[in-house]
Amino acid sequence: MMDTYIFQKRIIGFVRQQHLIESQNHILVAVSGGPDSVALLHTLVAVQDALEIKLLTVVHFNHRLRGDFSAQDEAFAHDLAGRVGLGFFSGQEDVRAYQAAHGLSLEMAARACRYSFFRKALAETGAQKLALGHTADDQAEELLLRLLRGTGPSGMAGMAARTQQGMIRPLLAVRRSEVLEYLKDLRLDFRQDASNLEPVCQRNALRLEILPLLKKHFHPQITQTLSRHAKLVQEEESYWELQIEATWPKVCLGETKSQASFSSAKLALLHPALLRRVFRRSIEKLTGNVLGFYAVHFELLTEWSFKGRSGKSIQLPHRIRAYQEGDRLIISTEDHFSSKPFCWTIPELGTHDFGLYKLNLSLKNRTSSDLPRASINTAWMDAEKIKWPLTVRSWQPGDRFQPLGLDGSKKLQDFFTDSKIERSRRGRIPLLCDTQKICWIMGYRLDERVRVSPETKQILVAEYHNH
Repeated sequence: MMDTYIFQKRIIGFVRQQHLIESQNHILVAVSGGPDSVALLHTLVAVQDALEIKLLTVVHFNHRLRGDFSAQDEAFAHDLAGRVGLGFFSGQEDVRAYQAAHGLSLEMAARACRYSFFRKALAETGAQKLALGHTADDQAEELLLRLLRGTGPSGMAGMAARTQQGMIRPLLAVRRSEVLEYLKDLRLDFRQDASNLEPVCQRNALRLEILPLLKKHFHPQITQTLSRHAKLVQEEESYWELQIEATWPKVCLGETKSQASFSSAKLALLHPALLRRVFRRSIEKLTGNVLGFYAVHFELLTEWSFKGRSGKSIQLPHRIRAYQEGDRLIISTEDHFSSKPFCWTIPELGTHDFGLYKLNLSLKNRTSSDLPRASINTAWMDAEKIKWPLTVRSWQPGDRFQPLGLDGSKKLQDFFTDSKIERSRRGRIPLLCDTQKICWIMGYRLDERVRVSPETKQILVAEYHNH
């Protein structure tokens, strides 16, 4: 038995120990209507002064999965906020539509929609933290689920008491049975989702069938044991965080919102345990979390990164791609291997600006004294060998040309490979073509069939600039 005073005192101690709330914080409280969230709300209201909380606001997300019951859950949360004198902020989304669009499980889709709403709520209200009602039992279930799904060492840290995104979990210090006891003592009503009482998903099966078996046959206090394990791993991970912070600037060559670039040579010097965590950090930076990523993905990325195959890539969950470019390894949310095709017509001489590219075409006598010097970005072609109109286009499968100085033709794809041109760049390289052939791989190689010879009378000068 635990009276309400001891329960609240436990929460206060845990909040202070974990530094979950600072003085004068505005805290959002996620209330689904279930027992854990109702206990969380009433506890934070009761200890608001003790924790020097400036303001509490109830937030509720309607998943629209239970028909009229979902609407009733929202109405319950709204009424509860009114009864304790707090503001109310709600949102909703069609989770099943989101699931279909993103190819996720229903549970993962619901979580993604819910946390997107939480981030929006924090931004729009200006609150510093958002409190969630996860208990020690939820932590134990999460650890077992992650283990069974194949998580790595970092994943065994379970749910954090506080996150960098502002989420806090004040009830991790108490058991679900203690929450129900607390609600009973205070005679507090709550909503019960009937689907939680059926093993309709992995989490429910674990809660209703597997954990009771583990308690009976292995350890009656398995929830506390698993929670203690999570705490130990979290302490280990705090050490690794220091190592990652020190290592990151040494191996990361640059990062944007959509990609991170690493030195392949420096990554190869890292211990595999540190390397996996560097990769994990990169995924977190790009997506905000590592949901859907398991140990097998980081092992695959680690093994593949040592092979150093420039131009090759692997596809990871959530449309993240890793690929090699020369001496760099890049992890990106952008698909650099499917550049949008382009084709522009050039009907006459002059300067032509295509936004990404600028091309100036002019005619010169072979004996002219003001011929610009041929270079990577300037090409000379025999004007009589050009069949107008010209086009500037991207490469296509099957393209062939005759490299300057060679007798036979060559596949453009083979030329790119032999020239060690990264696949991520090939689709963006412009080709200057006439009606019959590729005349110039702009910036790379001229075609033999348009080369200037002693018999050439006029030269078509092409000057190319990449904006």
